[in-house]
Amino acid sequence: MGHVGIICPNTPGHLIAMVALADATRARGHRVTFFLLGDPPASVAAAGFETVALGGAVFPPDQYRIEFQRLGSLQGRAALKHTLSIAARAADAILEVGPTVVRAAGVTALAVDQASFPGGTVADQLELPFATVCNALLLNPDPAVPPYFTHWQPRDSGWARIRNRIAWAGLNRLYAPTLTRIQTHRRRLGLPVPAGIAATWSDRLQISQQPEIFEFPRRELPKHVRFVGPLRLPVEDQPVPFPWERLDGRPLIYASLGTLQNRIAGTFRVIAEACDRLDAQLVISTGHGVTPEELGELPGHPIVVSYAPQLELLRRSTFAVTHAGLNTVLETLTVGIPLVAVPVTNDQPGVAARVVWVGAGEAIAHKHVTSQALRAAVVRVQSGPSYRAAAERVRNSIQASGGAPRAAELIEQHLGFGV
Repeated sequence: MGHVGIICPNTPGHLIAMVALADATRARGHRVTFFLLGDPPASVAAAGFETVALGGAVFPPDQYRIEFQRLGSLQGRAALKHTLSIAARAADAILEVGPTVVRAAGVTALAVDQASFPGGTVADQLELPFATVCNALLLNPDPAVPPYFTHWQPRDSGWARIRNRIAWAGLNRLYAPTLTRIQTHRRRLGLPVPAGIAATWSDRLQISQQPEIFEFPRRELPKHVRFVGPLRLPVEDQPVPFPWERLDGRPLIYASLGTLQNRIAGTFRVIAEACDRLDAQLVISTGHGVTPEELGELPGHPIVVSYAPQLELLRRSTFAVTHAGLNTVLETLTVGIPLVAVPVTNDQPGVAARVVWVGAGEAIAHKHVTSQALRAAVVRVQSGPSYRAAAERVRNSIQASGGAPRAAELIEQHLGFGV
């Protein structure tokens, strides 16, 4: 039996995927422990896994929580920069505290979120094998592919490759504070020093929860990247309360801005205005960013809840309006329905660009969204059969990808601790 340690950002989007991976790993006979900054998450405890604190006095839980609360009200480049500033501070804590607590737990291998850049250094310091798990879009640089924070479509032209290279170089400058911390730590230990962030990821196995059909054509993807599709538990552990009796039989539209960039209350009103007087019923989940009471009376009288049984509602919906968080988009495409994406920041513009690229929906940048523009996009997606056909193609690819069980099998094979 192996003992797998998991290092990932302590945010719902990353934890959903990692808990599913942990569950599938446990089903193969291995022990799993989470090593996290911030407060121990209820979702990890509810799934029966232990959480070991990583922050110590370097990045205490209350400060971690405050930083993410601030992120919820930011947009665009400001939100991306704040996310990476959190990553730099997290690097200090993981590099200082991580080796001690991981060693003490008796871990034999690590599964490290691709966004937890210093996790691989903890593994190398302890001489542990590790896999990189890509729970957001693939972060791997490639001049043939626009960076994940852009809305650009892939283009096979010289000017597009130059544009991509400039944008990747700009992102590397934002990575620099975190990378410098990792380089300094590794130099002090006599470990190989990475020239860039990509060199901090596993050279054995990198797992992406995208289905392969949902990634742009690449030229420089490492051979050890595996696309396994969404990492999800086989069934929901805890039922989520919802006023099912309020559904009135009209076609259903599901709208969510996720659990991080969801404090932009005006966007919920724009969505309600766009869907008002359509022959459909709108359900809005605020993701605990704002309360339904704070939104007040919205046009069309949609059902507004703080948290929703998302997958179950998506199965009943005709399409979705979303911030283009990867988890929500993949769940939407898992049930084969199209969507309109309103990306806010981080990898959401890149996710939205892929939705457009595969033909499963349309996208409007958050800074450009108006009720009129959103309504026009909603009507096109609602009435255009090609969008649903494309969503169903992605659904079929997801069904064939293997998900969390396949990811657990790959980790077992590539990290060398089969039962």
